[in-house]
Amino acid sequence: MYVVFGASGQTGSAVADALLKKQLPMRVVLRSGKTADAWRAKGAEVAFAELTDTDAMTAAMREADAIYAINPTAYNVADMFAVAKDLGKRYLEAVENSGARKVVLLSSVGSQHAEGTGNILTTYHLERILGDLKIPVTFLRAASFMENWSGVAAVAAGQGVMPSFYAPLDRKIPMVSARDIGRAAAEAMTENWTGKRIIELHGAADYSPNDVAAAFAATLKRDVQAVAIPESEWQATLSGFGFSPEAVNAYSEMMRGFNSGLIVFENGDIETRRGQITINAAVAEITKEQNLTKSAIG
Repeated sequence: MYVVFGASGQTGSAVADALLKKQLPMRVVLRSGKTADAWRAKGAEVAFAELTDTDAMTAAMREADAIYAINPTAYNVADMFAVAKDLGKRYLEAVENSGARKVVLLSSVGSQHAEGTGNILTTYHLERILGDLKIPVTFLRAASFMENWSGVAAVAAGQGVMPSFYAPLDRKIPMVSARDIGRAAAEAMTENWTGKRIIELHGAADYSPNDVAAAFAATLKRDVQAVAIPESEWQATLSGFGFSPEAVNAYSEMMRGFNSGLIVFENGDIETRRGQITINAAVAEITKEQNLTKSAIG
């Protein structure tokens, strides 16, 4: 039995679908019954657990061959790092009490650093906490999500500009699709290994903001120009997204980490894997989901 937390989210649903495609017994862990029937129709078992309820988490993990664990980023709380540490402790207790045999944790590029990474410090803490498990654990450090560009798709379609926190605009960085994360996590869950291992997950290639803008231009069939958001505007922009003041600071620190070159993969002797989905394919999917066709935008 393979257990997937966060099955209502981008990567969790991709992991669950990949396991079902392999025709493996799989249990999704949901917070509510909203999508339960749909998952049952696909052939999955369903369990319910809030990530604040250790007993429910333990029951959902019971005797699992492998668990996919996530850290939902809390942009609206005062201290996302305290939230992540508390979650790590609950995962640790639940795994130890459930008899689960392996864990795959979705982590992030840059999680080797103890400071200067903003949001990514949450996965640094989770790696350290789950590193105390006596069973095999994989830290799947993923590149930046291609799907994060969905937030600027409508602006690109309507105005021909693509705002970017990343700068300089011509520098390529690793980006990966959530579907590739799902496939990689599902593969890792079904593998046999001992101790702790790290997998660094790249996309099909590295891309710059200019490359992403070119992908939007090709899909939308109009000129699209990448434009760097000045750091002086970050606070107002992020506050407009509903971030707490603390989350604004953390996100800003993360972007400074990317732009300075601090947040990169560790490399060395660490295992590297690559996804298959290109930025052009990911952007085409984003525009389709948002119905950003030429007729829709006039």
